[in-house]
Amino acid sequence: MYRVIDDARFMRNTGLFLLLLSALAFAPKYFLPLATGSYTAPSRFMHPHAVTALLWSLIFVVQPWLIALRRPKLHRRIGYFALIVAIGNIASGIAVQLDMLPTSKGDISNVVGGGFRLFHSVPAFTVFLVAAIALRRRTDWHLRFMYQTAIAAVATVLGRLYVYYGHLPEAAAAPLIPLGNLAFVILMPVYDYVKYRKVHPASWIGVGAFVAFQAIVTPFVFSDLWMNYATGQ
Repeated sequence: MYRVIDDARFMRNTGLFLLLLSALAFAPKYFLPLATGSYTAPSRFMHPHAVTALLWSLIFVVQPWLIALRRPKLHRRIGYFALIVAIGNIASGIAVQLDMLPTSKGDISNVVGGGFRLFHSVPAFTVFLVAAIALRRRTDWHLRFMYQTAIAAVATVLGRLYVYYGHLPEAAAAPLIPLGNLAFVILMPVYDYVKYRKVHPASWIGVGAFVAFQAIVTPFVFSDLWMNYATGQ
């Protein structure tokens, strides 16, 4: 039997960790320049996307916290607002990436990284969000699918951490990003096994979806078709 309160606390703590990583990742090129008035947005949709992404990160901390506090009614009310934020996050994320294309062939962040964001992060976020909503009355499933939405964009965070704090060139950081992403994906089944000595089916679905997306998207973003489109050739 899965203990919802314990699972919710794990999600809340993971959400806090992701929020910290995101703050560190976007501080050098977004938050700090914004605070000093030196920021130049690469896309007109960047600020709306930053706002919705931040709100979604905060919601992922608050919602499991409310479950742990046994406040289901407030959790449901915030859930309606969360859906609006999620739709805004998806739309603005797609708009930002498309607005930054075409770009130069050497711009790894927007050629390869942009391909993964458009064809992995956004679809994964959307699919797991729909699944989480559909199974909202089965809290053990709902929490695990919401976890998958929370880590759908973790590759973008990891890439910035590797470059800004690891001082790695983008080309060298690129192969490390899926490994870091995989670590977050398998964290859920590891938690299940340590806590319950068995892995929840939703956690296995998360692992399977990550592998499937990587297998399909990786050859595509390195294909001539995507390269030519991304660089305007």
